[in-house]
Amino acid sequence: MDEVENIIKFLDPYILGVLISLGIGLILGLEREYNNLKEDKGFAGIRAFPIVAILGYTLGSLTEIYTTWLPVIGLGAFIFFLGFNHLYKETAAYERSFTTNIALIATLILGLMVSAEYYRNAVATAVIIVTLLSLKTRFHTVIRNITSDELFALIKFSIIALLILPFLPNNNYGPNELINPFEIGSIIVIVSFLNFIGYFLVKFVGSKKGILLTAILGGLISSTAVTWSYASRSIESPELSKKYAAGIIIASAIMFPRLALLTYIFNSALFMYVAIPFAVFSLMCLIISLILIKEDTNKPDTNFKLGNPMNLLNAIGFGVIYVVILIAVFYSNQFFGESGLYYSALIAGLTDTDAITISLAKFASDGERIKLASSVVVTAVMSNMLVKLVISVFKGSQNTGKIVGYTFLGIIVIGVLYAMIAN
Repeated sequence: MDEVENIIKFLDPYILGVLISLGIGLILGLEREYNNLKEDKGFAGIRAFPIVAILGYTLGSLTEIYTTWLPVIGLGAFIFFLGFNHLYKETAAYERSFTTNIALIATLILGLMVSAEYYRNAVATAVIIVTLLSLKTRFHTVIRNITSDELFALIKFSIIALLILPFLPNNNYGPNELINPFEIGSIIVIVSFLNFIGYFLVKFVGSKKGILLTAILGGLISSTAVTWSYASRSIESPELSKKYAAGIIIASAIMFPRLALLTYIFNSALFMYVAIPFAVFSLMCLIISLILIKEDTNKPDTNFKLGNPMNLLNAIGFGVIYVVILIAVFYSNQFFGESGLYYSALIAGLTDTDAITISLAKFASDGERIKLASSVVVTAVMSNMLVKLVISVFKGSQNTGKIVGYTFLGIIVIGVLYAMIAN
């Protein structure tokens, strides 16, 4: 490392900028050259892009000698050159090279950034651009399989995250100043984003790839939804009861790291307390699932309806649940002390574990009630595990209900003991 720094010190600043620009041009040019060869196009590749990057760097370097307008004039002339070059080409040929034109313009600008000594920013931007260029085929595949409902869901999510959230007041209101509109909006966006990503992972990666893979990805959305679906399927195919039980248990295993991630985002101190029990619970689920899994060439269809990936009413409903739980946690602690918090956790865990986890993360933000909050979070999770146990026993096949019942009952017992000891 020291030798590299010494070499850089002895390099002429202009030569260093040329080398960085050359590297940026090669990154982009290599991708375009590969694309040209694959699709039989011959416009701009491994040579043109490095030259354009160095040209942009040179234009930026000459501003001190000539005029600060030189980069603007050079960029305008370059855009005119690209447009004139395609003036007499057929429309189809121009459309095929449009992306390359944009990439060339971006490369010139990246060279200008290097001249302003934004080295890391320029290289990072080049990596992002080349990633977007190389994912062309996958983007096309995804877009061809997106339904109109999913497209509107994406638009709704963008509106909430980019247009509504930034304009929400970042002030505290209500009892003990618990309610912050911007914070509530942020929570809705974060949870919706996790669900949104999980939905499309199931759609494009997990669908028809086996019970276990779909369960893992479905657990990112809702382990309760997976439990409900797989319990029903175990009745239809009793011979696959063990596999469906393993899927239910794996989906629940995914819940623990998901909740741990939420606690880390909203209260890193609380994360240190729940990380160990959550890791133990998740590991128990994974070990039992691996024991249940055996070699099986039969891969049944595991497509189940996940619903709308971004239902606006559900998103608002989550915000309402969060506010209600937030206030309930405060008043429960105010009037009933610690026992009130546990009552709130038991009730909240019947419907949603995310909201109570986030609420308690905020409740313990002062650092004085971390142990209490961790015990209550574990209690809420155990309440949710009990709900899934009941679903498996009463809705699933006898074998599935027995396997899931014993597994979750063991976890619930350990969780209750932890909550009692930790507090």
